[in-house]
Amino acid sequence: MVSENQTPWCHSHLYDEGMPKSMQHAVSSAALHAAKNHLNARVIRDNVESRVQELLSSSPAMTPLETLAYAQALFIYQVLRLQDNDARTYAIYESTMPHLEEASNALIPYIAFDETADSPDHTADLIPLYPASAAQAFWTNWIFQESAKRTLGMINFFMLTYYFMKGESGNRCGQNKSIAVNRSVTMSAHLWKAQDAVDFALAWRNKKHFVINTEFLGDDNPRCPEG
Repeated sequence: MVSENQTPWCHSHLYDEGMPKSMQHAVSSAALHAAKNHLNARVIRDNVESRVQELLSSSPAMTPLETLAYAQALFIYQVLRLQDNDARTYAIYESTMPHLEEASNALIPYIAFDETADSPDHTADLIPLYPASAAQAFWTNWIFQESAKRTLGMINFFMLTYYFMKGESGNRCGQNKSIAVNRSVTMSAHLWKAQDAVDFALAWRNKKHFVINTEFLGDDNPRCPEG
């Protein structure tokens, strides 16, 4: 995220219209963390913790993009904390997991889980090149939807791994309803790497892309190891 302005769950153009402050601070903290050594570790650790507490006490997100930025920022902080060997940091990391779960659940109302609407057959002819605003609107929405779905999936995987290591996975799977609805993401390097709306529309029409739908891979609900 620091060097390329993207991750597998955050599109490089997601924040073209402006990055919310929550994500600005998280990316800045990640950059500081990358420069951490034994001489500056305490200062950087305190900076990260200060940013986390500021995020947790911030006003509720008012827009879908702010909601996504909040979840992504908190996820970044948890990953940074996980790499810290400080016992106090790990204790705070554990106490923040419920907040991360809440942040992921808050994404669900903004995600379109209608796989039919995202299927190649259904929308292949629905992205006009002209007017350019139509393609731009479709691309912008796709970027948000894809980033939100991937963020939700990554946070759920992160949380399940955490609870599995604690021996609580059997109970947590039944409680985390968002896992069951997170069913599809699009697999296409051409779509993901498109640098503008026209490139995206052409890739959508002319290149193959796959909608990975876990509903058709097996049971409707993912299986989890018994705790």
